[in-house]
Amino acid sequence: MPSIFSYFDFREFLRDDLAQRKAGNPGFSIRSMAVKLQLDSSTLTRIFNEQRNISKNLLPKFIKFLSLRSKEAEYFVHLVQFCQAKSERERMAGYSELVKLRSGRTKEVPEARYAFYEEWYFSTVRELLRFFPFNGDYHALSRMLEPTITVHEAKRAVGLLSDLGFIERVGDSYAVRDHSITTGERWHGPAIERFHRDTLVKALEGLERIPRQERDYSTMSMCYSAEGYKKVRELLRRTRGELTRIEEADRRRNRVYQVNMQLFPMSKPYGGEGE
Repeated sequence: MPSIFSYFDFREFLRDDLAQRKAGNPGFSIRSMAVKLQLDSSTLTRIFNEQRNISKNLLPKFIKFLSLRSKEAEYFVHLVQFCQAKSERERMAGYSELVKLRSGRTKEVPEARYAFYEEWYFSTVRELLRFFPFNGDYHALSRMLEPTITVHEAKRAVGLLSDLGFIERVGDSYAVRDHSITTGERWHGPAIERFHRDTLVKALEGLERIPRQERDYSTMSMCYSAEGYKKVRELLRRTRGELTRIEEADRRRNRVYQVNMQLFPMSKPYGGEGE
């Protein structure tokens, strides 16, 4: 079962926990779970069905039943608060706490490993290996990318990812070691710049190559002050975090997508502001 830190919905976590217990003991049911929690089974069913919330008084019972320790227990408490928030302000505050507790679980790529960004398909192969059962068939792996790459390029990608410690061999297949990686807010270096250019080129190519119903392109021309620009950058930062949240909560992901975000000036500032 995945770590609790990969969840942004406590009910989904509870359902997965119940499913895992039933897999080990077919006789275990939601009624069995309710007995261990010292709850009426109808109450627990209503919680599962989003008809009732978990009160503060019930939190210790759930934490004990789930055998959550320290940071895990703290995360579960904030997870419940996040899901049960009554206002957008409460929801955003809860989300911020979850992100803080998850900090350190998103791996920052040290500059020495920037070779990862030298080719666009390195990151695509890494994401692909999160769900594609690769067993050494480099031809099949190369065919999964859009656009496809060569067998040599597929071998190069797997070799680099292994050398950098981003993937590891597990039996006859490979597993991604860190779910999310980032260059950090202050990225730099020619490899990163090349990666941005390459993904922009792929976006341009996608206008003709990818059917309209399988892509979403949009552009906006806006005018801002220097302060407005800072606010938009902060919004984009939060959006990247939300995109990561959606991805990690998605248990049925089966395709790699590239999400590009650009914000750049199309005119000189007037009146001195921003200079």
